[in-house]
Amino acid sequence: MIGDLSTVYVAEIMRRIKSRPFLVGLLVGVFAITVLLKLPTFLVGAINGSKTAILIGEPTLTARAKPLLSDDYKIVGSQSSGPVDDALLKHYHASAAIELNSNAAGLHVTVYAHDPGGVAQGDLRRDLLPLQLELATGRNAAGVSKITRIPVTIQAVASRFASADLASAAKGVAYTLLFFLYLLTILNSQLVMSSVAEEKTSRIAELLIASVNPSALLAGKVLASATLGFLQLAIWIGTAIFLGGGSSTGDAHGGSADQLMSLTNALDVITPGLIAAFLIWFIIGFLQLSTLFAGAASLINRTEDLGSISFPLVMPIVAAFLIAITGLSAPDTPLVVVCSFVPLLAPFVMFVRIAVSNVPLWQIATSLAINLVALYLIAILAGKIYRVGMLLYGRAPSLRQVWSVIVS
Repeated sequence: MIGDLSTVYVAEIMRRIKSRPFLVGLLVGVFAITVLLKLPTFLVGAINGSKTAILIGEPTLTARAKPLLSDDYKIVGSQSSGPVDDALLKHYHASAAIELNSNAAGLHVTVYAHDPGGVAQGDLRRDLLPLQLELATGRNAAGVSKITRIPVTIQAVASRFASADLASAAKGVAYTLLFFLYLLTILNSQLVMSSVAEEKTSRIAELLIASVNPSALLAGKVLASATLGFLQLAIWIGTAIFLGGGSSTGDAHGGSADQLMSLTNALDVITPGLIAAFLIWFIIGFLQLSTLFAGAASLINRTEDLGSISFPLVMPIVAAFLIAITGLSAPDTPLVVVCSFVPLLAPFVMFVRIAVSNVPLWQIATSLAINLVALYLIAILAGKIYRVGMLLYGRAPSLRQVWSVIVS
């Protein structure tokens, strides 16, 4: 049994690591991570490029308004007066012109824009509120700033994190690892299913089962897939770290300082306990799902039937991912807590709870016990189906045949 298992394990790894689907999936994952990391910078640049403006009004007024508007607009020029038309906007390469006038009531703002629907009136009112108060009350800028600055202090209560920045960083790290967990599980489980279906439909399974123990064959495939999943995970995380560390150019508003602070907070929340929790729940979840996928794939006779078999098995993964995302913001709600014990869901949900909240030790231990027992039962169930299904050709087994195999 051990000899068969090691033989299948090594052969499956060598076959999979040279296969086109594995290499394509690995490269697609690297590309997707690159896009996800670089896309926000690109989008911010595109948004900033679409929010360029010129200021029109008295020089003293526009000079005081320019720093207030800088968070939402890139001010590319100013002038005291003049008609606003398309030629003026094109001359400054601006998307809008903001005209400022003052009267006894305070400030009046007129916006001329290529896209009127893109002008956020609320943002303008918020940005220019200090100037409005200054004009309406006669106070100087320092006095207005003192009035409008409201001190806000956030105190943690029964939380793992001492500050809001650390809590936000923990959610970001948890979401990233959750995404990796979801992607690796669903991709590699599908590859296990395809491998089993290919061997059965090509009749290679008859030769394999004649010389190798069916249980060892199934276990070798699943363990090889888990090993390659770890390899993919290491490469993808390495790509994320490399690209994340190299994107510290920042902008004029202190972008590099913000990125450095974000990276520091992320390193503070990535503890050995978090890494251990991720690895443990990844192994449990992957083995549960890939074993089910392999057992189900042995029941088909045509590769075209893979879709009908895989769809109901993919649904628990999707549901677990969505529930886990809810758990990022509400880890102690009854639904999330209950789902953190349910097999197939718990590897995703319990990991997120551990990452962002204080989970009682008894809950972690209970969930681990339930899911390890479930993994044992799934392995027995899938093994029985696999042994019979791989030798059935010509027609799919009936529900009665499958049930008789399960209860035997």
